[in-house]
Amino acid sequence: MSATIKDIARETGLALATISKYINGGTVRPQNKKQIDEAIRKLNYVPRNTARGLRSSKTYRIGLVSGPPNTPHNAFLLSKIENTMRAHGYSLTFMSGDKYKDHVNKFVPHMLRSGIDGLIITSFSLNQDICSAVEHAKIPVVELEEHSHFHRTDCVQTSCTSGAYEIVEHLIKMGHQKIALVTGSPASYTACERKKGYLRALEDYDIPVNPDYIIAENYANDFGYQAMQKLWNLPERPTAVFSANYTLCLGIYEAIYSLGIRIPEDLSVVSFDDFELSMLLSPQLTAVRQPLTGLAEQACDLLLRRMNGDYSDFPRTIRLKPECIYRDSVRNLFSDGK
Repeated sequence: MSATIKDIARETGLALATISKYINGGTVRPQNKKQIDEAIRKLNYVPRNTARGLRSSKTYRIGLVSGPPNTPHNAFLLSKIENTMRAHGYSLTFMSGDKYKDHVNKFVPHMLRSGIDGLIITSFSLNQDICSAVEHAKIPVVELEEHSHFHRTDCVQTSCTSGAYEIVEHLIKMGHQKIALVTGSPASYTACERKKGYLRALEDYDIPVNPDYIIAENYANDFGYQAMQKLWNLPERPTAVFSANYTLCLGIYEAIYSLGIRIPEDLSVVSFDDFELSMLLSPQLTAVRQPLTGLAEQACDLLLRRMNGDYSDFPRTIRLKPECIYRDSVRNLFSDGK
């Protein structure tokens, strides 16, 4: 027999009205939210939407456009968003762009035609035509990580600039001044923000910027490999490399192994993004850990509020602070007397 909200009430000890309010997109106390979410998972509760759909124009479907789901970053966000929205009675229509091209501008019109109540876009930004189509469809949109300048939308982001600044500052405090940056396209909001943090750290510590040390193209693994090869062929090699995302870092590590470079003896490496594999790399990788659970939850909470008519703080941009995880991939040049 399927679980009901009465079962959730018995499990949590909360009032039916509180549980119903949360399931239907309302705001409840954080502790109550946590209890209800735990009960929903434990009881495998799935809201019944058939009757609700008949009484309104809602489809109880939301769209999610993301990068490839085979990366740890995207896979985690997809799973968290799907589970959160399912707990509120929404199914997920998912479409993925490849790692090179911004296919979001093809996917969104298809989703709008199929009928969705709201849209979450992660890893991509919208062009002007698609922004107009979304505005005409009159559905709420939450941008996760990237940010469009053509349309007023809610945004949930990691504070990329502060995270990049902190990790580069760590390199500087370990004695590094020849610090390279391998990052994504200048058209990418996150790539620009991470570059901004890198440049700001160099400026604050009076370290001249070497244009040869900044390589920006895309976030693909093979680009990380090519960039590392290029950096190591420079007449004056960097002593440290900052990879602007995890996929790039894997390519950088691959090149490092093929070139016979020792980490951190010959080169220090840090990365934006931190996953389990960071601890399996040898040596373990110093990295910026994004608050992925918080990003997904905030995006879902914002979308649910908008779909339920609450636009009291629209448009809202939420920036969550990342955390630097210090491991063994950075050499202390001061202790070496350099």
